Amino acid sequence: MRVITKVRTASVMMILAAFCCSPAQSAEKDPDYIFDTSQVGRSNGHIMSDQLLELGMVSADGLRLEGEQAIRLGHTDRAILLLQKALEMQPGDMDGRILYSSALEKKLMKQKSSKRDPKLFNFCVKNWYYIWKKSEFHDQKGQAANHLDKLTGQIPKRFERPHKYLQKVLIAEDGSEPVKIAGGSGKKVEKAE
Repeated sequence: MRVITKVRTASVMMILAAFCCSPAQSAEKDPDYIFDTSQVGRSNGHIMSDQLLELGMVSADGLRLEGEQAIRLGHTDRAILLLQKALEMQPGDMDGRILYSSALEKKLMKQKSSKRDPKLFNFCVKNWYYIWKKSEFHDQKGQAANHLDKLTGQIPKRFERPHKYLQKVLIAEDGSEPVKIAGGSGKKVEKAE
């Protein structure tokens, strides 16, 4: 019984102390510029942390997150730069490689169909093929297979050698033949593993 009354007394004392603070302390407010974000991003566009690349102490995960944000905002060249640096730091990161390949593909799709870069197309196909071949998770394999099907119209067969598949789908990089995006073959991708 005494324990309960001591706890009750202590809690009442804490409540009274909270209400009895000095008027100077209660009148003190945080500056308005901390909370007023109505002007943020209005005059100069989106706020980007460009200092992240200049600091020298950046992590691959931080670069990957910045690259993902750049993709969402439509800055594909910046996203490619950030994700490329993230992959140099962590080459085995499949999530970063998927984002990088998505940014490359987005850049390829933004180009006019008559002036698409064949080197970029081949590099994009090679990246998606690498993801399809080396990823450990089935959802990543399926995503890569969908992109390969969309770009080339062909999904790699189960035991097909890499050079044989790439020889079928890659185009000449000298510009002698135009880049044609297949748009998908309509096959079920889940069975291609």
